[in-house]
Amino acid sequence: MAERSTITQVTQIGVETEAGTAVAAGKLLQALSIEPAIKADVSTFRPIGGKYTTIAALGKEWVEAKISGEVACYNHLAYLLAGILNKPTPVQQGATAAYLWTFTPAQTAADTIATFTVEQGSSARAGSFAYGLISSLGLSFSREKIAVSGTMLGQAYEDGITMTAKPTAIAVKPILPTDLDVYLDDTSAGIGTTKLTRVLSGSLDISDRFGTLWAINSAVSGFAAHVETPPTAQLKLLVEADATGMGLLTPMRAGDKRYIRLAAEGPTIADTYKYALQIDLCGVVTDVGEFSDEDGVYAVEWTFDVAYDAAWASGQALKVLLTNVLSAL
Repeated sequence: MAERSTITQVTQIGVETEAGTAVAAGKLLQALSIEPAIKADVSTFRPIGGKYTTIAALGKEWVEAKISGEVACYNHLAYLLAGILNKPTPVQQGATAAYLWTFTPAQTAADTIATFTVEQGSSARAGSFAYGLISSLGLSFSREKIAVSGTMLGQAYEDGITMTAKPTAIAVKPILPTDLDVYLDDTSAGIGTTKLTRVLSGSLDISDRFGTLWAINSAVSGFAAHVETPPTAQLKLLVEADATGMGLLTPMRAGDKRYIRLAAEGPTIADTYKYALQIDLCGVVTDVGEFSDEDGVYAVEWTFDVAYDAAWASGQALKVLLTNVLSAL
């Protein structure tokens, strides 16, 4: 019998039509790793007069999976954003192979998001879980690399499956550090005007996006549904502590909003359309880090909480535009 070697553990996903109803995992994400771990709440009982446990009873069982990608990808990012922000229909650009995805999570209404069936393993042994729910997502950036991270929840792990044959590999198109620019402006109308030329590194993190509903129902092998919770959404920018970098003291003290754009432009897809990522957000400064030395540069880190602005584009806090070659998930 063949050993279950670590190097052969392939991960495949499928986009569910109905959350929690498993589908064939026919997509291979070559720029992402999804590493599942089985979690369980087991109640035990030791009777009076006895030294050792006599009963163990399983209550909740679920999957927590780590998402990681050392090199962010214009194509793969569509799956992550559709799982944590909302699931849009991409728009073809002209008559080309380029498609524009617009992610705009609502302020008060529930968002329709993508959930996934995940298969992981090899011909030696494999397992799967349904209702893959992306609960957190992070995008970190520096001149060295742009990387993604996150977590996914899922229903109970099914062991000993046969993996979906011949999955379709999603093309890899890396988002390079040389593609990226950061802009910070005082008004929503001016967003994307003032480039910050001394950003040393940064990160955008969204967490606590969803909670899970656990109902008494023998037909459900895990949580029954998800509910939206108030998310934590923060942008951190490590900048040189020069006149521009220290200029954020004023809006912090006044509680004023600022409008930030992260814009990456990659190679041409066709005609004038290029691979592109644009993240626009409204932020308020909520924290400032200690001064630090960064390769000889005196630096300071500012933390922005993503904030809602009713007057910005009829009301929004965050908007992501992604251009790639995917016509669907």
